[in-house]
Amino acid sequence: MKDLDFLKHADHSRKAAMYAAEHDGKVRHFAYHEELGECRETFSRLLQDVQQGEIGVILTPDATCLSIETSPGWMEAFIQAVKQHKVLIGDHSHDLVYDLRDEDDETRFRDLYPHGEYEQARSAPRSLIDAIAQSPFAAASLESGQNWFLVTRIEGKAPDDLIYSLSSGARGQAVDVFGLGRWKELLDILAPYGITEEGGWCPVPPERKDWLIRTQHQEDAMAAQTAAAMKPHRASLTKGAQVSVILPGSGRVRGKQRRRRGGRNG
Repeated sequence: MKDLDFLKHADHSRKAAMYAAEHDGKVRHFAYHEELGECRETFSRLLQDVQQGEIGVILTPDATCLSIETSPGWMEAFIQAVKQHKVLIGDHSHDLVYDLRDEDDETRFRDLYPHGEYEQARSAPRSLIDAIAQSPFAAASLESGQNWFLVTRIEGKAPDDLIYSLSSGARGQAVDVFGLGRWKELLDILAPYGITEEGGWCPVPPERKDWLIRTQHQEDAMAAQTAAAMKPHRASLTKGAQVSVILPGSGRVRGKQRRRRGGRNG
């Protein structure tokens, strides 16, 4: 292994890139590839730059940060590109430089990412806001008792403008509760079920995409049902009036809302 001073003598004809990542619960954009899995969009851009031969050195505060929310498929593609293009990886915290063309360096680098750690960290329950941030669909799920709950960020960029959808149903059954609202309204809906934002939520991963799509179609049907229930009364409403309707068979009061799917992109 070499220390960071070795980089002073490295080839400076190519650019140096800096990469840092941490689990901080902030909203991220993700890249998803059918064969590679998922990673942060910033990691996919780094890999693209390496593959194009533009990068000679990658500097990190800690080399383990390269694995945060990086699937094994993406990591393997990264390792192979780094070796092919003779890229050095600097680890500031440990004063180390990895040259993955060296067998010992590659072994030590791979040992930074124990087998199964990605899946364990990826599926671990966490706070609602963190789970939404970790999902490529900006969606989080939770099971409580005999019911499941799904929260999806719908639209908005500023924290005060974010709109969320909430749906729920019995385990193995379709949606029977659906609503839209801002963060506080969402928590108010969950409170009677004894559910909070603090923990127990899991990010919805790419392999549950089909389930998520089916659930969202059911939500859309309930939203259309709400609009149909309101239609006969629209002429009598004053401008800006707030109206709620009870969906037949649901026993739940819901407000009419327009929504636009706006999950995270890759």
